[in-house]
Amino acid sequence: MGFFKKFLYISLANIALFFFIEILLTCFFVFHKSNYYGPLARLFLNENKVTEKTVLYNIKFSKKTGMYIPGEYNFNNIKHNVNKFGFIGEEVPFQNESGCRLVTLGGSTTAGTETNKPYPKILEKILNQNNFNCDVLNFGFSGKALNFLEKILVNEVSKFNPNVITILSNRNSTMYDSYITSAVATDIVNNKFDLFLYEVKNFLFLEIMTYRFLSLVYNRSVSLLLDDKNKIISPFNPRNFHSIKYFQHGYKDQIKRINSYCKNKGIKLVLVKQAFFINLNFQKAINSLSKDELIEKLVDYKNDQEYANKTDLFWIYTNAILNKNIDELASTDKNIFIADPTPNLYSKNKIDYFQKDGLHLNEEGNFIIANEIFENLVSFKLLNK
Repeated sequence: MGFFKKFLYISLANIALFFFIEILLTCFFVFHKSNYYGPLARLFLNENKVTEKTVLYNIKFSKKTGMYIPGEYNFNNIKHNVNKFGFIGEEVPFQNESGCRLVTLGGSTTAGTETNKPYPKILEKILNQNNFNCDVLNFGFSGKALNFLEKILVNEVSKFNPNVITILSNRNSTMYDSYITSAVATDIVNNKFDLFLYEVKNFLFLEIMTYRFLSLVYNRSVSLLLDDKNKIISPFNPRNFHSIKYFQHGYKDQIKRINSYCKNKGIKLVLVKQAFFINLNFQKAINSLSKDELIEKLVDYKNDQEYANKTDLFWIYTNAILNKNIDELASTDKNIFIADPTPNLYSKNKIDYFQKDGLHLNEEGNFIIANEIFENLVSFKLLNK
């Protein structure tokens, strides 16, 4: 009995300590305006503050799923509807009734909330004008990269039984997934057990603040201990680092996992290269360099004496490197196809196809992407009429 009481007291003390630490860390994450506060915060804060977050163009997304919250949104007189499933577009059935369905995965350039005509919408119109009775579902989410897209592919997109999936993710992959401190999805989710483990880790990271804090400390420690040869100082924050390995093979590993899942489901995969109009003459000049040569320049970009704007230089190199990775993927796997709109998007002045930031597109630029995807779908006979 004495042993049992001692065990009980120790257990209760540990539980009390755990909740005390949870309360402290919840306060820490609330104070630092984290996207996720955990269940304790929901007891005291307004529900909207812990379940929703307003992103670009006033469209809200769920902090739990990362997908948009259903409703009608208006930004600068541009209206967008988010359906009950949490992606931009009208309501659609799970069943692929026409036998021809595409899903476009990507970030804000795919969501296209800055224009009335995002490229998925234009692509659907082009397909139907050419007697392909196809649905095109727009799974583009502002500020999201492959880590997130891989998750919703398994959890959400697969429910809609697509024949083809397109992915446009370059800048966001650099911005979010290449950080050494990022929780990049290294877990392969090809079966239910892998998916279960992935979901457990994701749940713990979002809901248990002690686990979240320890994960962040661990990732930060790893980044600091890494040799300088394996990391790149971020141009946005000198305390953060990007992984060289991500540009060497990490990006490809993410695509390979996605492609493996697509193969198992009988889905064809089209990778769309991203254009980023910064300094066109310089970008064209480095295009002939190999991926390894570009990575060497990226590692030393801070010391470049000829190019003053180091942030632009960082984006130029990373954009070119990830597009080179796409070439390598398609050359080694017959299930992967490329749509490359960059030559056409770079054929005129920035104002002709791009918004002011040189990344997001206007309607003419979106048409070029949509048409490039369409031509490749037809050329490779990926769709049936």
